[in-house]
Amino acid sequence: MPTDPLTPVPPPPAEPEPWSEADFTPIVSFLRNQIGISLESHRMGLLQARLRSRLQARGYPSFTRFNERVLKIDPKGPGMQLLIDLSTVNHTAFFREPAHFTFMAERLAPLFKDPNAGPIRIWSAGCSTGQEPYSMAMVLAESIPNFNPTRVEIWATDLSLEVVKAAARAIYGTREVAGVSASRLKRFFLRGKGPRDGSFRIVPEVRDLVKFRHLDLRSSSWPLPNDFHVIFCRNVSIYFAEEERMNLLNRLALYLRPNGWLAMGNGEILPAVPASLRKVAPSIYRKEV
Repeated sequence: MPTDPLTPVPPPPAEPEPWSEADFTPIVSFLRNQIGISLESHRMGLLQARLRSRLQARGYPSFTRFNERVLKIDPKGPGMQLLIDLSTVNHTAFFREPAHFTFMAERLAPLFKDPNAGPIRIWSAGCSTGQEPYSMAMVLAESIPNFNPTRVEIWATDLSLEVVKAAARAIYGTREVAGVSASRLKRFFLRGKGPRDGSFRIVPEVRDLVKFRHLDLRSSSWPLPNDFHVIFCRNVSIYFAEEERMNLLNRLALYLRPNGWLAMGNGEILPAVPASLRKVAPSIYRKEV
């Protein structure tokens, strides 16, 4: 039926106030539906501030315009990666939660005495800017008398491409190494000189032990070995909706060897764990045979 030419056409819906909570709503939906990230309110506020700063610098007048011009046009493109990089930056430090590293070294030490044990594999899932996997390598090198680096594989993965690239560079500032002992700084770091004064780079012997990969733990396949002796997945499940955490734990268990160990963050609340995992220490689980 033809439209009466005299019938007024309703105006298009007005866009929400730029940079408001309503303006940010499509970003929240995109994070949840396209990336699978559910952030707590204080983390969402931090993301909102970070994203606004980036978008304003690039000339976007609102979150809505960014959603319309970038995310809707190419949901898997650079806009998605920007959201990942800004929303998953997590606090990290060298030797954070040190009991986990001590536990790892004590359990792996006997394997180095067995020449037939094969490669010793460790995975830092959610490695951020690299402090965790490099700490793993340093602790093994300093605590195991018969340490043989050719027998160790340390895999390190993260959802953020930006932090994986930074981790592979292995360069840190004075503040980032502030908690590292003088003896470790001397043994495991190269001090920058001249224009690089104030920077510290991990020595090649440690850098070479770590294989960095860009990996989304929600992807259908993980192109990694499935026989890890130790997996650190600390403070990663906080980005997962509650119903997704059990799926993550089940998949991590599949990538552990029998009697392998999984370390979670001390502050993570896990309502349940897979039947194949048994708690053996605070936030550490062993895979039952």
